[in-house]
Amino acid sequence: MRATSLILLGLSILFASSADAQPKGASLKMALVNIKSIYSDTPDAKANQKAVAANLERHFYFIDKLAGEGAEFIGFPELSLNGYHFSKNMTWLKLDGPEIKALQKKAIEKGIYISVGLALEDAEGKHWNVQIVIDPQGRIIGIHRKIWLTAEKGYCEAGAEHNVFDVKGIKMGIVICADGTDKKNLEKLVKNGAQLIYGPHANTTGGTIAGWYKFRSAWGGEKGWIAELKVHAALHNHAGLYHPDFNPPSTKDASNGFASGAWFIGPDGKTLAQMPTSTQRTDSKENVLVFSVPIPGR
Repeated sequence: MRATSLILLGLSILFASSADAQPKGASLKMALVNIKSIYSDTPDAKANQKAVAANLERHFYFIDKLAGEGAEFIGFPELSLNGYHFSKNMTWLKLDGPEIKALQKKAIEKGIYISVGLALEDAEGKHWNVQIVIDPQGRIIGIHRKIWLTAEKGYCEAGAEHNVFDVKGIKMGIVICADGTDKKNLEKLVKNGAQLIYGPHANTTGGTIAGWYKFRSAWGGEKGWIAELKVHAALHNHAGLYHPDFNPPSTKDASNGFASGAWFIGPDGKTLAQMPTSTQRTDSKENVLVFSVPIPGR
């Protein structure tokens, strides 16, 4: 009987459905969504607002579905509400705006944590690329301003903080996309107490999942950064295409070039769960990867 249990445990981890493999309450069941977002920086302001509204509805679809399946933390990639594309016409959102209020209401309704990316205009009129985390009480408990700017350079301020916050007993820190290319950003989060590094991305990397895993290869493996820092990591990317299993829009689909990909890494650098790799651009679709990250000390 014991041998059979061990085999089942191994299989549950392999297929990232670890809720049955761990005692209830001893883990955080995370769902990483690779979403395809519509751009909101065209010259048409009304079209941009419609794009943001459509992106928000797409978020709600995944939130409703995954919360119903027991997810406790549902994460979306970098700039998921706006789509990752910058110009002078960017539609800047506010933390007290209707989109975030709607997500706060949804977090309360479902009793879950929600993380989204957005192009933020703050109270002083400054612009940022940020990732926020909303808790089950609807509070914004975590905010990270992107530090290493790429396509948004010239449109956004650069962040400098390495904030760490509590998510169901796990100390979480965030690196947005290129932030994770500088090992020092990960080190500063761990120095501030992070036990789980969450990495929302928006990468093309040749438009393939395999290209994205190669791009982030320094994180994994027994001699990788995550093993050296002895923390968990959860990272994922934008999708280039819709997936027929996830109620896609009826409009004709065409790739926007994003690579997709999702990956959970353990403190020993070993892969805990991963979206299957592919060198085909046609496989860079929307995806959901679920894994239950152990809560330290429980």
